Amino acid sequence: MVVATITPKVLRYADETDDMRDFPLREDLGWRRRKEAEIYRAIARGTMLVTGERGSGKDLFGSSTAYLNKYYFGRRVLLDFLPKKAFGGYTLFDARVMMQEIHKMAKAAGVQGIEGSKDRGEYEEFIGDATVKWALEGEGYLLFKGAVIYLSELKRYCPKRNPGNRFNKFVGSVNSVLRHLDALLIGTHVFENEIDRFTFVQYANIRAQCTWLLSIPDTTEVRITMTSIIGASAAYSGFSGRLRPLRINGREARGFLDDKCFYDLWRSKSMDNLMPVETKEMN
Repeated sequence: MVVATITPKVLRYADETDDMRDFPLREDLGWRRRKEAEIYRAIARGTMLVTGERGSGKDLFGSSTAYLNKYYFGRRVLLDFLPKKAFGGYTLFDARVMMQEIHKMAKAAGVQGIEGSKDRGEYEEFIGDATVKWALEGEGYLLFKGAVIYLSELKRYCPKRNPGNRFNKFVGSVNSVLRHLDALLIGTHVFENEIDRFTFVQYANIRAQCTWLLSIPDTTEVRITMTSIIGASAAYSGFSGRLRPLRINGREARGFLDDKCFYDLWRSKSMDNLMPVETKEMN
C-alpha cells in the first residue's frame, strides 16, 4: 500500500508592524512653521499635478514642496534633476534610473529582452505587473515608502500621444499603488491636456495651478484643489476641496536654509544671479 505524503512548506506572513501612522513633525518649530507644516501635511500623499504658464513658478513650488517635506517630516526625496548644494540629501530618479530598474525587473522575472518585444500587449502587461511587484515587494518599496517623488519634466515620462512609452507604463503602475506606499508623486507641466489621462491625470487627487504675481516680486501664487484626501489610515474621496492660496517667494531668506532662499534649491536660468532678500524669520 502506497501512502501519499505531503512535504511541509514554509509559510510566509505579512509583517506584523503597524505602519498606519502619520509622518512625525520635527520638534524644534515655532508657531509659524507649525502652521505651514499643517498645509503640507494636507497634501502629503497621493498624486499631484502642477500646471501653469511658462515661468509661472511651477519648479519653485515643486522644489520647495519637496524640500519642506524633507525638513518638516524627515521624508526621503527623489528628484529627476540635479539640485543645488543647498538642497542637501536626495536620491536621483530620472529616466536613466527608471530604465535601469525596468531592466532589473525584466532580469528578475527571467524575461530579458522583453523591452524589444513585438507584442505590445505582452510588453505593456509585463511592465505593469512587474512594476507593481517591484513597488510593493521589491526594491521599489524601500525606495518609495513614505517618499516624495518629484518629476519636473512630466511630459517626458507620461506623454498623451505615446501611451506605449515604457516610462508611461512604469509611472502609471506606480500611481496605481501609491496609496500603499504612503508616498507623494509630484509632476509638473504647462498643460494638463498634454499628459496621459490613464497613467497620470486620472490618479491626480491634488491639482496645483501656479500664477506668477506681477504685484509681488519673485512670488508665485499656488491654488490647490483636491478630489480626495489620503491620510495615514484612510482615504476620503467624492468631494472637491480647495486650500487657501499659497504665496511662495523664491527670494525670501529662510533660516532653515542658512539664510539662503528657495531659488538656491535648483538651477533656473532666470534666477541664478538673484540674491535672497533680507527678512527676519520666526523659526
